Amino acid sequence: MPPSPSMSEAARDVHRHDRERFVTALFAPEPEREALLTLYAFNLEIARVRENVREDVAGLIRLQWWRDVLNGERDDEAARHPVAGPLLALVRERQLPAALFDLMLTAREQDLAQSPFATRSELAIYAQQTAGTLAELGVLALGETDGDSRDIARQVGRIWATTGLLRALPVHLAQGWLTLPAEILTPSGCSTDEVLAGKASREAMAKAVAVLGRQAAEDLRAIRKRRVSRRVLPAVLSATLAAGHLRRLERAGWDAFDASVLRQRPMPLRLTINALFGWF
Repeated sequence: MPPSPSMSEAARDVHRHDRERFVTALFAPEPEREALLTLYAFNLEIARVRENVREDVAGLIRLQWWRDVLNGERDDEAARHPVAGPLLALVRERQLPAALFDLMLTAREQDLAQSPFATRSELAIYAQQTAGTLAELGVLALGETDGDSRDIARQVGRIWATTGLLRALPVHLAQGWLTLPAEILTPSGCSTDEVLAGKASREAMAKAVAVLGRQAAEDLRAIRKRRVSRRVLPAVLSATLAAGHLRRLERAGWDAFDASVLRQRPMPLRLTINALFGWF
């Protein structure tokens, strides 16, 4: 879908840089659609901090600015910002919990250090605090507060983030950031130092990717057996996309360096079918 002339600047940013989430948001009615896109635009803002600063301190200052905005300490500045203004209005209108935004901001502080994850557990926590929390906020923004829907959203978001990290492995390595946990690299036949130095074989890295990818696929199959109301379906439709990406990774032999893996694939037909049947 091309951007509409009436689309907000925040929505346009999501359309340009997070096309897959943009397409899932289209299944929400207005104004809920704009609520989701505002959250996704905020996520883009804080996710890109790592790429846009040269020093950790500068990144921490940017993340703190967002904390100040959400705490109501920079209303004048927020009003002039294309994402902060709509976000603050959304938070106040729908009483979105500040603690969830703080979880996301804290997780993004880890991005600045670019330290490799030591364990699978550390990676899972990071994935849940970033995309998992974002999906939970999406459920809340759509007007649902029940614990089951929020839990499903957190798990879907965690799987989506894990899948995304696997697919973006070559990009992150080029930036000096290794997202494969050390505890799965050694059994796969390589080490953190070897991967960062570009000395690890693709076969060894594919083995490590397979460990996380197969677990993500198994978790996804389990979570998709649960049901959510149609009201919150747009916040968890990324499960459909994650399933497609994991299948593609598997067909590529879990080789994240295969050219077909990183390509975005919004899958509008599959999303439409699932949305019609209430599946995710």
